[in-house]
Amino acid sequence: MKKEISYFVATSLLATTALAPAAFGQDESAEGDQVMSVYERYRPDYDAPGIRSGSFLFYPSIEAGGKFDSNIFAQESNVTDDFIAVIKPTFALVSDWNTDYLTVFADANIARYADNGSEDYEDFNVGASGRKDISHGTDIHADILYMDGHEDRGSPDAIGNQVEPASTSTFKASVGFKRDVSILSVAVDATYEKKNFDDVALNGGGTLNNDDRDRDRKTAKARVGYELADGREAFLQGTIDRVEYDNSKEDGGPQRNSDGVEIVGGAAFDLTGSVRGEVYGGYMKRSFDSDTLGEIDGIKFGAELLWNVSGLTSFTGSIKRSIDETTVGGEDANGVFTNSSGIVSTLFFGRVEHELRRNVLLNAQASYTKQNFELTTREDDLINFGVGAKYLLNRNVNVNVGYDYSYRDTTAQGQDYSRHAFMVNVKAQW
Repeated sequence: MKKEISYFVATSLLATTALAPAAFGQDESAEGDQVMSVYERYRPDYDAPGIRSGSFLFYPSIEAGGKFDSNIFAQESNVTDDFIAVIKPTFALVSDWNTDYLTVFADANIARYADNGSEDYEDFNVGASGRKDISHGTDIHADILYMDGHEDRGSPDAIGNQVEPASTSTFKASVGFKRDVSILSVAVDATYEKKNFDDVALNGGGTLNNDDRDRDRKTAKARVGYELADGREAFLQGTIDRVEYDNSKEDGGPQRNSDGVEIVGGAAFDLTGSVRGEVYGGYMKRSFDSDTLGEIDGIKFGAELLWNVSGLTSFTGSIKRSIDETTVGGEDANGVFTNSSGIVSTLFFGRVEHELRRNVLLNAQASYTKQNFELTTREDDLINFGVGAKYLLNRNVNVNVGYDYSYRDTTAQGQDYSRHAFMVNVKAQW
């Protein structure tokens, strides 16, 4: 869940904003009618200019910073804190064409712990995204992405006695078609995702075999929309997918291969310059090949909103209910250990961004997630809160500071935890 939400950390320098002059309004002349949050808005005096190479623009950047984490192993007791040095190089090559679109990108996230070298990691992503315009309002598009990362210690599937976090790799490719002409729109997308978890050594000897978590997911989605009025649309969306595990029975567990279906109807809106979002509701179901896991079904709902409260302040909010994968087990209502078929998660998220000055941006965000582990009595409540600030020195340099708090309250014995994290970094961009 932490990967679905981006957190801005470390607030130790926030007090410096008290000396800043009064805020002045955001110049929106270059943004037209598009609804954008405070952090997204175009700032020609502070945005990276890019390096032109023919019909492409090259955007390199690098961040370097430090972070303090009060509970690096996400433990309930005997917690361990540490200081972490982080460096994040990135680049993007973006087309500057009148029609069509292509971008190639890569980034890395490299961390070194002062006292706990087992937690060091080198994550990276590389990918490309493209669009071919067939005619006005009609296009085909494709994306490809490879991610090499690690599993957070606070993940419900992470075992507490691992020597180090489990390394993960994800390959994802998608292709789609969209036609949005007159009052009717149609979009069709297909996605393939392959996810792998490396084995990891255990404290005291032995190895945790993660082969039973490796899986492929094939997804097809179709959406039909009907324009009701300017900026408002009713839509119907259907999704089917197939999840296949490489060897979920290797450690004596059940066969976790499954089929999923979701059908939702809703409304989308885009009110010029102020609000955009959508709300939907419907039905979701996941059926497992194993009779012991059965099926999960229920109401599917969600909403997304971006609201420019004023020229200086924006609010982003979302609600999402989903069925997520897991391989953990727990006690059932009779106290007998059983394997959970999946997690029914409900997420509530909100974020406020404010422009204190044109080059001083503030943010605060919070989320609450309720997780129910099907077939077991386990329930988790996850709370996250963060505040941060960005100081734009010029087009090439900015400074970010912030603080993040995370907390888990679970019925699983000995797995509650809380964390405080502070971070400051400097970013150079061209």
